[in-house]
Amino acid sequence: MNYFCGNHYAMKPGFFESASGIIKMIIFGVIILISSLIFSWMGIKLSGMIFGVSGMQVVQGVNLTVDAINALKLIQVLQTIGIFIFPALLSAFLFSKKPWNYLGFKKVNINIVLLTILVVVVSLPAVNLLASVNQLIPLSDWMLEMERNAEGLTKTFLVTKNFGTYLFNIVMVAVLPAFGEEFIFRGILQRRIVEQTRSRWTGIVIAAALFSAIHLQFQGFIPRFALGVAFGYLLEVTGSIWVPIAAHFFNNAMAATGYMLMGLGAVDDRIENFGGLSDIWLFGIVSLIVSILLIVSIEREIGRSRKSEQSGNGAFD
Repeated sequence: MNYFCGNHYAMKPGFFESASGIIKMIIFGVIILISSLIFSWMGIKLSGMIFGVSGMQVVQGVNLTVDAINALKLIQVLQTIGIFIFPALLSAFLFSKKPWNYLGFKKVNINIVLLTILVVVVSLPAVNLLASVNQLIPLSDWMLEMERNAEGLTKTFLVTKNFGTYLFNIVMVAVLPAFGEEFIFRGILQRRIVEQTRSRWTGIVIAAALFSAIHLQFQGFIPRFALGVAFGYLLEVTGSIWVPIAAHFFNNAMAATGYMLMGLGAVDDRIENFGGLSDIWLFGIVSLIVSILLIVSIEREIGRSRKSEQSGNGAFD
């Protein structure tokens, strides 16, 4: 007589580990599609149940009351989980017996993280410079309309005087995207492209282009692409997903903090143009040069930190 245990047939990590790269990417795409649909549906349903707002009205941005804004935030949180975080974790589980290694989780010296944060701070004028250059590219009217709507919605979401709302915004625009988007674009796509093409820069550039394109913000494509390249390079030289996650988080957290300061009246929206072509562009150029030099210096720091890797000091597990 055979006795069956429920856990005996449970799916184990690495179920599709031996599948070809193409098959894995097809499975990966299907997971993203199904997960995004499920989590988006959950967001629309929950927004109606919790805030009493019609799901379609929320999605279409009709009558943005306080409840509608909160409903939109809930939908965005669930979409971030459904499009990025859950598919990445499930895919890593299916494709490797060591899912965390597959995504790139590896110890990293705290000095590297601190240098990365410094790069993010220093690069702010450079990002504004690239954004102003991007705005010189002529766009169709419908693209410009999308940009205006996206900018207006971003300010509606993030400009606040309330500290509790600010903390929620940090989770929504910094914590979840930093993990989710880095899992997908650097942890999975970039590393798999590098493996297939045997070219580090091919993986970095393609992943950065997809990362920027998926945001559907035409006037922000170039600066976001540049950030994607920087995040990707940091992953390649450190081998740890922690580094681009830290950079992504800090970049977005600073933006959310800036919008709160606007809400408090501590700064005005001109800060968004500092270093751009219309506002002290020389700072933007200096920022770009210094940022590149700092990123290159991180690779040198990696060589030094590897010599003391066994000491166990200042590293994330």
